[in-house]
Amino acid sequence: SNSDGVYEISNAGQLYWFAALVNGTLTDGTAQKGSAKAILVNDITVNTGVLNADGTLASDVSGFKVWTPIGNDYNKYIGIFDGQHYTVSGLYFNDSETKYVGLFGEVGQNGKVSNVGVVDSYFNGNNYIGGVCGYNYYATISNCYNTGAVSGSFNNIGGVCGYNNGTVANCYNTGAVSGSNSSVGGVCGNNYGGVKICYNTGAVIGARYYIGGV
Repeated sequence: SNSDGVYEISNAGQLYWFAALVNGTLTDGTAQKGSAKAILVNDITVNTGVLNADGTLASDVSGFKVWTPIGNDYNKYIGIFDGQHYTVSGLYFNDSETKYVGLFGEVGQNGKVSNVGVVDSYFNGNNYIGGVCGYNYYATISNCYNTGAVSGSFNNIGGVCGYNNGTVANCYNTGAVSGSNSSVGGVCGNNYGGVKICYNTGAVIGARYYIGGV
């Protein structure tokens, strides 16, 4: 980290390390560091060719490194993460039993995620699935976008944010979003907070109730 105590993330390995820091899974037993601050200083590429040109998942996923979402329901991310207008590319997560999936699994009270694009990525989970954030719990997601594919086997599936209980501002989604049940949206799957200056151009498919473009 730099002199301000902000972690500067420049490659995929450092991004995984940061996820482990926040999630409390570092091998040295470091206590959960959900309030850690970070910035991106480069575009980050984890895998290449996760999605085909038409936005569907690549036929051969055997070589892909599986993503570990930053933050979860036990270790919410409550820090400040500034992507500085860089992108995170090639995230791959495919487990229809897992909740809280996205670049961030869950962002907690007063957490802030801004200025990051999630591209060429595939997220498939159970509940609370979003390209940028699975569950926004009284946090702020701003100036972010997703062009990856997002899907889920249960509820609360969104292109940017699966379940929003905070603020989502100046965000957009162009990726395909699909849910096998209810609450599926291009920007937010389920919104109990505030959504402003956002748009969606991705296809949105749901099976039951509360299916919408935004």
